[in-house]
Amino acid sequence: MKLILIFVFIHFLLDWSLQDEMTKKYKCESGFVLLVHCIIWSFGMSIALMQFGLFDWWKVWMLLVGHYCMDYWKCRGLYKKMGLKDMTSLYIDQTFHIGQVLLCLI
Repeated sequence: MKLILIFVFIHFLLDWSLQDEMTKKYKCESGFVLLVHCIIWSFGMSIALMQFGLFDWWKVWMLLVGHYCMDYWKCRGLYKKMGLKDMTSLYIDQTFHIGQVLLCLI
């Protein structure tokens, strides 16, 4: 349980707290900025996985591709097209990311 809380904390630190203003502003306008955001997040998660002896290359790719797809979906308003509200889309997005983190702990 302690390991789960550590990785969820690391996720929120990397996904929210360490984003600069430029990334927050432009990641939904530029696929490149979104990709850089996802690479930084995946790299940070990978370092944490290495520290706990849980690193594997499939996890890096799963984290990177999954994070990019979900953020791309959120940024392009696909949740709104489905009739979901902004907070609902945020919960879905974060639940998916935490699910990715939990999958890495297996």
